[in-house]
Amino acid sequence: MEIDKTLKRLEEGLAHWNIALDEVQRERFRRLTQLLLEWNEKLSLTSITEPERIAIEHYLDSVAPLAFNLIGEETAVVDVGTGAGFPGLPLAIMCPKVSFTLIDATRKKVTYLQSVCSELGLTNIEVVWGRAEELAHQKAFREGFDVAVARAFGALDIVWECTIPFVKIGRIAIAYKGPKVDEELEIGKLTAPLVGGKVEAVHKFTLPTSDLRRALVIARKFESTHHRFPRRPGIPEKRPLRSLTKGKGAA
Repeated sequence: MEIDKTLKRLEEGLAHWNIALDEVQRERFRRLTQLLLEWNEKLSLTSITEPERIAIEHYLDSVAPLAFNLIGEETAVVDVGTGAGFPGLPLAIMCPKVSFTLIDATRKKVTYLQSVCSELGLTNIEVVWGRAEELAHQKAFREGFDVAVARAFGALDIVWECTIPFVKIGRIAIAYKGPKVDEELEIGKLTAPLVGGKVEAVHKFTLPTSDLRRALVIARKFESTHHRFPRRPGIPEKRPLRSLTKGKGAA
C-alpha cells in the first residue's frame, strides 16, 4: 500500500533522531495519512500528496523540535495557524502527555481537524477556531502556554507578534523556517523584544532521508507582552513589527 511507504520513510527518518514509534503511534500516522488524502480532495489541504513526501515534509518536519528536546512532557503547546494540522497533529501523536491547542481561522479546516482528532482518539488536542490576533488577547489564552509553534506562517516578526503573546514568561516560541532563515534573522532578533521575547537559538538541520534544509528559530519570553500586541487582524502583515523599529533592519 502507498501509505505503508509513508510509514516506512517516517520511521527511517525518526531513527536518525533516535526516536521510535509504538504501535498506537504507527496506527495513528497511518490513519492520519488516509484522512489527509481523503479530505484533501474536498478542501485542498496540501499540495504534497506523494507518500514519501508526506512523511518527510509534513511529519518529520513537524516533529523536528523533539530532536532538540524543545518540548517536554506535561507541557502546554499552542500551534498558531495550524492549517492542515502541521505541526500540531504529528507532535500530538508523538507526545501523548503534552496538551495541544490548535488554532486556525478557517472554519472548514477546523472541522477537518476536529474530525481527525475524533477518528484518531487524540484526547490531548483542543481545536479552536479564530484569529491568533484576537485569541491572544483572551484571558484563557494569553500567556497560558509553555510553547508556541508556527509553521509556514510568515516572516519572523509576524510570527513573533502572533505567537509570543500566548507564551508564559520564561517559556519559548518556535518558528519553523527553511534554508533562507539567515535572511530573516536580523529582523527576528530586532523585533522579538517588542513583544517581550529574545531570540536565543537557531537550530539548523537537514530533514532525515532527504536533502531538505530546515531551521527552528527559538525566542524566549523574558517579560509580559505589552497589551497593544498583537494588533488587530491583518495589521501584523500590513505593518509588520520591523516598521516600528528604527535604524538598521527597519522597514
